[in-house]
Amino acid sequence: MGKRVDFEIRDKVAYLTFNRPEKRNAIDDVAVAELDGFFAEADADQSVRAIVFRGEGTAFSAGADLDYLQMLARNSSTANLDDSCALKDFLLGVYRSRKLTCAVVRGPALAGAFGLTLACDVILASEKARFGFTEVKIGFVPAVVLNFALRKLRESDVRELALTGKIIDAAEAVRIGLFSSVVPDEEIARRAEQFLGNFVSGTSSKAVALTKDVLSGITEMGLEEALKYSSAVNVIARSTDDFGKGVRSFLNKEKLEWE
Repeated sequence: MGKRVDFEIRDKVAYLTFNRPEKRNAIDDVAVAELDGFFAEADADQSVRAIVFRGEGTAFSAGADLDYLQMLARNSSTANLDDSCALKDFLLGVYRSRKLTCAVVRGPALAGAFGLTLACDVILASEKARFGFTEVKIGFVPAVVLNFALRKLRESDVRELALTGKIIDAAEAVRIGLFSSVVPDEEIARRAEQFLGNFVSGTSSKAVALTKDVLSGITEMGLEEALKYSSAVNVIARSTDDFGKGVRSFLNKEKLEWE
């Protein structure tokens, strides 16, 4: 276990949990380093099918730790570049992972923590979830995380959030397309376990990995290049044992549970 993040693997799911509820799970350089290390371990583990980020207590994370912000204000340009690149590398790893990544959000997910949820494939949010880029209110810029925001939300919504620093509730997050539905707060843990259990048993790990390759790759390509790349991935997918198994179960009308 780390100083800022708890880590466990259970039922083929890796859980990374912010563990400072007394500070509303505020993030600093120690937290980012621990997240990055635990995430890399989970991402490399062949038994892990999904990686989940969550917060202990009533907050996912309220954003940057105040002591950490004061340190950044004193840092040299070189130190701040290194710090910013550490966050960039971690979020890019989450975004490009070949496993399912999921944020389970109760309470606030602000600033960099909002960016983490945006880098994930799926967000499961309780009715008490709150989201926002609050950086402009303290003279800062959500520069790194905006790259992920613009890949998940409409530019008009991103501009309003980033430029005003306003915080939106779960219902508004559904309206702008951040996720599809809101879960009652007292049910969020159970719903998350149910969703992850269904995902693990109901999907092919090889197919998920290849699908994520396509999703990550084509956003950075022109249309013709993306279509050529996607066609090549289809060839790979059709040659896998998982595809053959899936087709046989479909034709034989047999229920299939994936390992």
